[in-house]
Amino acid sequence: MHPNPQNGNYQKYPRRNIMGKIKNMKKYIFFDLDNTLTRSRSAITPEMTKLLKQLTQRYEVLVVSGADDRQIARQLGETLRGRYWSMGQNGNVTIDKAGNILWENKLDWMQKLEVLTYSANIIAKGLFPFQSKLDLIQDRGCQISYSFIGHSEKVDQKEKFDPEKTKRLMILKKFPFKSKTVEVKIAGTTCFDFFIKGNDKGKNIAALCKKMGWKKNECLYVGDALFKNGNDEAVIGVIPTKQVRDPKDTEEVIRKLLA
Repeated sequence: MHPNPQNGNYQKYPRRNIMGKIKNMKKYIFFDLDNTLTRSRSAITPEMTKLLKQLTQRYEVLVVSGADDRQIARQLGETLRGRYWSMGQNGNVTIDKAGNILWENKLDWMQKLEVLTYSANIIAKGLFPFQSKLDLIQDRGCQISYSFIGHSEKVDQKEKFDPEKTKRLMILKKFPFKSKTVEVKIAGTTCFDFFIKGNDKGKNIAALCKKMGWKKNECLYVGDALFKNGNDEAVIGVIPTKQVRDPKDTEEVIRKLLA
């Protein structure tokens, strides 16, 4: 079980009421990707593809992920291409269904150096085994993602690495990342995501709602990392949220949306 997040905005949209009112209220459904729509960096299942295809016929569907747009597209496949908005790198590259880039919030070289120096120091401590140093860090432009055991490690191994997030929470507590302009969030099964401070999923979702004139109470965010230091946490208080455990749990949420 993930810990329940608590902050000053949490009670703004009580979760217990969301699914009961969902059919009458919602128009815009935001999803996390890894551990929500798919397993880590894995292709979507035929059943999830079928459900999302039906969902896109009734709602605007948006995918908000630490992955970049190309990885999102690879995982979701050709069947869904052009049916969803892509908010890659925690929304720091937002692209509409027609493929138009609405904005990019890129890290500069000094910010990247801060992240790479911190990550190199953690790697040097030899806390966790990995296959290749070349597979640990990905510079995605607007975000750097550091995987403790490797982005391309087998999915089963990645899911076993830190299911309760305790290892990564321990790392942040024992070796805090300190920067005036960059922040870090726990992401996926094995990662830290680094991006410009304040440019998290919550801020980027709020910016899109404002740009498009969407009412926030007509939105819903579905994710597995709605906990302290999780990369979904920032969405709490911005729009209504729904915690899920895994893609099977997400399938049930979608079925309720379609009922």
